[in-house]
This record gives sequence, structure tokens and C-alpha cells, in this order.
Amino acid sequence: MPSRRGLIFPAFAWSGFSSAFASIIVGSQLQASLGTLDALFAAILGNWILFIYSAAISFAAGRWGLSSQLVLEAVFGRWGAVIPGALLGALVTGWFAFHVTVTATILAAALHLQVDSTLAICVIGILFAMPAIVRISRGFNMTAIAIPAMALFAAVVFAHQLVPRWSVLLDGPIGGSLPFGTGVCIAFGTFVVSGTMTGDIVRFCRTGNEAVQATAFGFLLANLPFLIVGVLVAASGARVNDLFTAGNALSWLLLALVVVSNWTTCDACLTNAGVTFKSAFPTLPWMGVAGVATLLGIILAVTNSVGDVSSWTLLLTAIASPIGGVIIADYYVVRVRVGFSRTRVARVNLAALLATGAGMLAALLCYRLAPAVIAPLISAPAAGCLYLALSGMALHRLGADLGGQSAGAEAIE
Repeated sequence: MPSRRGLIFPAFAWSGFSSAFASIIVGSQLQASLGTLDALFAAILGNWILFIYSAAISFAAGRWGLSSQLVLEAVFGRWGAVIPGALLGALVTGWFAFHVTVTATILAAALHLQVDSTLAICVIGILFAMPAIVRISRGFNMTAIAIPAMALFAAVVFAHQLVPRWSVLLDGPIGGSLPFGTGVCIAFGTFVVSGTMTGDIVRFCRTGNEAVQATAFGFLLANLPFLIVGVLVAASGARVNDLFTAGNALSWLLLALVVVSNWTTCDACLTNAGVTFKSAFPTLPWMGVAGVATLLGIILAVTNSVGDVSSWTLLLTAIASPIGGVIIADYYVVRVRVGFSRTRVARVNLAALLATGAGMLAALLCYRLAPAVIAPLISAPAAGCLYLALSGMALHRLGADLGGQSAGAEAIE
């Protein structure tokens, strides 16, 4: 408890992390696929669902001061938590790859460089990763730099690109080829992984309520405005890359601001992944863990595995939201009176793993059979309800029973 830092640090860390350039790209993709009005509604609805989902996890993690991996261990068991932890760590490394790729593409276009994309990605990836690998940076402390950078970016884009075209921004197509529910899933998926891993940030809050407030700063006051900016930029008739290729002073300013923002986001993603991998495999050295995460990110970037941002965010939604659904069900129903004060007896909570897999399958079926459905509203509750059912039917055999009071619980209480 003496190490808790209150509301300000987690709120700034979340806001800096979620005020990412990726949100502008996602917003512009939504406008192209849905039309302006539907894209705006999808961004707003998707972010509110994301906030409610993440706030439920934030309250639990912030109340007990647990990192994301410790939350997973409390729910899935010490060994069982390795599976969802590795999945989430790999997915957040994918966002590192995405921002490295975007930075390489923008720099090549703005500077008219004829360089091999693989070389550019490797160089930028290593440069962005080195502060985290050698522990120069302090993870989410770095994201505070992104707040003024992206705020200035949004102000310049608003004044230079949007205000002159304000009267025609809503004159474009009303609808698009993409189902509205899928658009909501894309907006939700932008930060669903980090929302599931929110304990790494909100554990520094003093109370669960402060953790919820920090989450509100991150999603409703930081991420959502940049999604909307992305929608409006596309509605003005401009491509996002066009903002950096004009060759004037403003385009150079925007380029510098985005490089700074992408660097801090990459630093936070790599730190998030490294902390998760390190917690899952505590005997491994930090430099080795961060180096492996960097290598994975560079491989994902070079192979263009995260190039399609729509498909990428839908994959994140399918994988991460059932994990969160099980966490929420475990904390608010199974542990309703004891919270995380009691440990899980079994090293593997098979009920939690089976329910998570079923939730992922439910999300994939929604995408395939009912794309108009908002998948996380099906997959997360389905995973949580199945977990409760399995826990009730075979509590001991599936490893869902709780043991004695955990270390440090008396101090927290």
C-alpha cells in the first residue's frame, strides 16, 4: 500500500498510452467502411463498451494492487495463467509491431526514401525497443510524453484540415459495406488487450474507484477523441498519410509528433509484454524477456501480420474479451465476498481455461455467421457464464476451488 501513487499517475499513464496514433488510423478505416455517421456511432459505442469491460477488471486489480499476470494467476492458477498471459503478451507485442510498421511507412513516404522495408522496420524496431530492453525507460511513465504530442497533433489537424471543410464533413456516404456491429468490434478491439491487462497500470491506484476513474481518463477522454479525429479526417477527403507528405512546416511538425507518440506507445507495449512474460517465467532475465518480445514484434512487422488493422482488432477482440469475461465472473461471483484474499488451490483452473476457449469460439462464430452482432457482448458473457456453470458442477475436479488467505491480503483489507 505505501507504494500506491493515487489517481494522477495511472490516469496520465492510461491517457498517454491510449492517445495513440493507431486510434486515428482505426477511425479513418471505420469511416471508409461504415460511412461518417455510422463510424462516429461505432467509435462511441465501442469505446463505452470497452470502458465498462475494462473498468470491471480495473476495479478488481486496483482494489487489490495486482498486476495483470497476478490477476490471471488468481483466476487461472499459477500454471494455468501462463496460457492467457502468453496470449495477451504476444498480442500486445503485435501492437508494438503495428506502430513500428506505421512509423517506417510514414517516414519513407515523407522523406521520399527508397529503402528496403525490412531494413527500415528492423532499425526502427530496435531503436524503439532499446530503452525498454536496457531499462532506461520506465514503461508507462514514458506515455505521459504522448499526451501533449498528440494533443498538439489533434489541434493542428483540426485547425488546418477539418475547420476549412467543416460544412461538408457529414456530406459523405451515410452507410458502408461493413456491418455496424463489426465496426463496433473494431473500435472495441483497439485497446481490448491493454484493457484486459489494465492491472499493470491501475495497481498503483489506492482504491478500486480510483482505478475506474483512471480507466475513464484513458478510454473516454483520450482514446475516443482520437478515434473521432480519425473519422473526421477521412470524412474531409484526406488519407492519414497525406498529413505528412505536403512538404510544408506543418507536415514536418505532424511527422515529428507522430514519431514521438509511436515511440512512447511502442515502449509501453514492449514493457507491458515484458512484465507479463517476466511474471509468467520469473527465472528468466529481463533483458532476455524484452529481447524475445522485441524479436517477436519485428517478425510480426516484417511479415505484415498486423498490417490489416480491421482484421487485427477483430482478432484481438475474439481472443482477449473471453479472458476478461472469466476474470469478471470469477471476481464478482465466485469471489464476491473475499475478493483476491484467497488463493486458488489448483495450479491449473481447467474450468477457466475451457470457458475461455469456448468464448473465443463463440466470437469466431459471431464473425462468421452473424457479423452484425457485437461479438464481445456475446463472447465475454458466454465465457463468464460457462465458467460459473463448470465451477458449480465440478469445483474440485476442474481446479476452481479456493484455498486459504493469500499473503498480504490482511494488509490490503
